[in-house]
Formats: sequence, C-alpha cells, structure tokens
Amino acid sequence: MHLNRRQLLRAAGSTALAVAASGALSACGSGSGGSDPGTLTFSVWGSDNEMAAFNAVARAFEKQNAGTKVKVEQLPYEQMRSTLDARLQSGQGPDLFRVTYNDIGIYSAQGVLQDLGPTIGKDKADFIDALWAGVQYEGKPYGVPHHTDTSAVLYNKRHFAKAGIKDVPATLAEAWTWEEFFEIAQRLKASTGHASLGVNWQMGGAYRWFNWLWQSGGRALTPDGTAPAIESAEARRALAFTKSFYDAGLMPKNMLLKTNNSPDLVFPTGKISMAFAGDFLLPDLATRSTGIEYGATFLPRGAAGHAADLGGNAVAVTTQSRNPEAAARFAAFLAEPEQMRLFCEKTTVLPARKQLAGERLAYAVQPALMPVFQEQATAIPADLAKFVTLPGFAGVNDALVQQLEAHFAGGQGADRTLSALSAALKKALDA
Repeated sequence: MHLNRRQLLRAAGSTALAVAASGALSACGSGSGGSDPGTLTFSVWGSDNEMAAFNAVARAFEKQNAGTKVKVEQLPYEQMRSTLDARLQSGQGPDLFRVTYNDIGIYSAQGVLQDLGPTIGKDKADFIDALWAGVQYEGKPYGVPHHTDTSAVLYNKRHFAKAGIKDVPATLAEAWTWEEFFEIAQRLKASTGHASLGVNWQMGGAYRWFNWLWQSGGRALTPDGTAPAIESAEARRALAFTKSFYDAGLMPKNMLLKTNNSPDLVFPTGKISMAFAGDFLLPDLATRSTGIEYGATFLPRGAAGHAADLGGNAVAVTTQSRNPEAAARFAAFLAEPEQMRLFCEKTTVLPARKQLAGERLAYAVQPALMPVFQEQATAIPADLAKFVTLPGFAGVNDALVQQLEAHFAGGQGADRTLSALSAALKKALDA
C-alpha cells in the first residue's frame, strides 16, 4: 500500500517541496499516451477525499462539455515525478497534471508546460497575489492556482491553562511578537517540565525557515531577484532567534532539520505544547489527537511583520496534450469558484481565489480551526512565493537542511552559515 500525499508530506516535513525533476524533458511526441483526443488524461496524486473531489469536478466538466471525457489518473505521490518525467521525456505526457508551486519553475524552464495566459490571464486579479506569483515563469502563467495550504500554531489547551496562559491571539493583527512568543514558550516549559514547541522545518520543509527571515525584514535575494542578499543583519537576527529555540530547551533536540520527527507526529503525544503544522494535516491529527483538546493561532510576527509559507498545488497543461484547448478549459474549470469551494471543503485545504479566501467555508474536518489557516494564508508574501518557485530552488532547500543543522547543533557560526546559503542561492539563480 503506497503512502498517500499527506503521509508522505508529513514524513518529508513539507506540503510543497520535492526533488527537482531530473534531466531535460522533451516537448515533442504524440502526447497523452496516444489516447483518444476526446479524452483528457489528468494525472494526480491524492488522498481518498481528494480523489473523490477531483472525480466529482471531472464529471461536472463532462456535463458541460459534451463529447469530452476526463480520465483522472491517480499516481502514488512518491512516484509522481519519476513517472511523469519518463512520460514527458518519451513524448507520452498527460494532458494536464497536478503540480506543486515549487515545481512550476522546473517544468516551465524545460518547455513542457503551456502558457495559460490566454485562458486565465484575464482572471489574474481574482487569485491570491502570492499564488499567482507562484505559477509565473518569465512573466507568464504556466499553471492555474488551485489551492494552497500554510502553517499555523496548534496549541494544547490543557497545557496553556496549566501555565496560566489565557489570552491567545484570535486575529492575525493580534499575533504574538517574537518576544511574546518566546516568553509564552518559556512559561509552558516551566509549567510542563518539557520542551514546549516544534517548528515544521524538517527535511523538505526546511524552506519554512524563510518565514522567519521575512518576518525579520530580510530577504533571500536583491529586489530585482538577480543576486543573493541573505548575508544581512536581518538574517543574522533570524538565525539567532530560531537557534534560541534549541539553546533554551524550548524545542526538542531530536527535532532538528535532518530528522523526520515532525511536530505533527509529536504533538498528539502531549510531549510538546505547540506545533507548527499545515492545515492539510488536520484530518490526520483529528484521528491521532483524540485525548487532546487543542486550538489554533497564528505564526509569530517579527520586526517587519507577518510572513507565512507557501504550500498547495496548481494544475498545469502539457505541451504534449492532443487537445490543448479542452485541457486548458478543464484546468480553468477546476479553479472556478464553485468547483474550488467543493474541493477545499472536502479536502481541508485553502482556496486560491480571493473571494473564497474571505468566506467561512463548510470544511468537513475541524471547521472551527480552519479560519485561522485561511487568515494566515493572507500573510504569504508574493516575493517569497516567487522565490521558492525558482527552477533551482530544490538545491536551496537542501543547503538549508545542511547549513541550519550545522548552525543550530554543530557549532557553525552565523557568518559561515549565511555565506554557504548565499553560495547555494547563487547556484540556484544560475540553474
């Protein structure tokens, strides 16, 4: 039995990041596996709920487009890229496929995705700015934003009560400052006698450290996006603050970046009081946290304000589609308000459209907590989303794993850490 998306992403510590597509991909060939041009092949990974939602949308599209069928092809997440890359390389790619925002740049740069500007360009103002930025490559949209997810802070209500913590931020504007958050974490540690928090930056999720950099007022690249800018006072401040989680015993030492011991696995045991976690994990947490009453609040804010991580997926149309016009129409149909609402409510993810982002959706799981994640997603910076979708970003994430681990636990100094990260950024820009 293969891992579903939630299981694999939890193990990897990421909702958005995966290994870069391997090799140059060919954009020629008959495409779509030689299938009937009246049938669109849509390759996806997904949980049972996601597959049911995808199929429901496909049937609705067929009713409105007589003569066109949509085959929703489920692939195991851990095999998605290898299978997709092999098909694209042989000219047998699907008509369209589900793709993380982080991978849009990779595939766009290899010339295997269609420019969807003629189909959805007129709707760009309707999508959350960060997500629209996430599907761009050289100024053109090569995907349709479908949904997103982001992190917020889950907290153990019993632990908070024991520590005398009564005021928990109920809006993004009320989010704790870094200093307030640190003081809360210290109070929890003193009350419970164990580490109080877990941040979800393990392995593939290392890129979430950039939240803290942006909150501090720093940036990874210069404003024009052409050179590294991470060797800064703001980055040193972010490094020092995040390292203090380990130095002060607030975060378990076995929850460093090279481990798969992610916060959502530990939080249900009661061994930490706060867990940074993505909304897509809520269905799994609901089944494993049966003895814990918990709530959700917002990520801390730094001197420069709020910043949240980009997660979720888009839908892309390949240049090998035998019916590119119909494929583009279906991609746009998936992102229509009615279809997007259905998908998000059934699967506990966040909508990509601004009008839905402000609505209280009828989520099937943890509906009382989801508004926190919805509001938190408005704090995803567009320039951060654009940065993490660079074609060479996988190498940056790998460098984060190595360098942050060395800094947090190996005694490596801040200057050496930032210098190594700057070199990785330059390499990504040159990719």
